[in-house]
This record gives sequence, C-alpha cells and structure tokens, in this order.
Amino acid sequence: MEDYFIMILVALSFNVLDLITGFVSAVYNKKIMSSKLRDGLFKKVGFILCYILGFMVDTEGQLIGLNIGVKILPIIILGSVLTEIASLVENIAKINSKAIPDKIKEIFNLQEDD
Repeated sequence: MEDYFIMILVALSFNVLDLITGFVSAVYNKKIMSSKLRDGLFKKVGFILCYILGFMVDTEGQLIGLNIGVKILPIIILGSVLTEIASLVENIAKINSKAIPDKIKEIFNLQEDD
C-alpha cells in the first residue's frame, strides 16, 4: 500500500512542477491568461481523479469481481508523468531555451524561439 502512495506522491510532484513552470513561463513571457491557468488546473484535477481510480481498481477491484491481472495505477501514472515531462520541457524552453540541450529540443520538436 505504501508503494501506491509513493507513486502518487511522485506523480503529484510532476503535476505541481508543471503548474509552477507554466506559471513562471507565463509571467516571464508576459502572457498570463486566466483561461490557461484554469485549463491547467482542470487537467491536474483529471490526473488526480485518474490516480484515485487506479488506486481503487488495484486495491479494491477484486471485491466486485474486477480481476484484470495487471496493476493499472502504474500505467496511469506513467502516462501522466510522460505528459508532464513534455509540458515541463516546453515550459522550461519558454523560460530559457539555453537550459534545454539541443538533442532534447529535437526530440520535442522545439524551435529556438519557443
């Protein structure tokens, strides 16, 4: 059970870091928009609901006959963390493109003016 909470804590850390870098990027580029912040917050709420769903299925699903044979919380967390990593790289590039190595810029298809 402790492993689940650690996984969720790690995922939430990525979620929070994305919110912070997104806000810093908006302030730095003078493009603060409440609609973007609201959309980002709802996206994070969606991730949190998915974490809860994965936790419930993995820990209590068998009580209702849901035996799928694979833990889904790690899959949900992997997907959300990969999404957040892409967003973090974009946000950091908007703050300081020199902080992102050229190879990573290529992988994420970032232009110098991003």
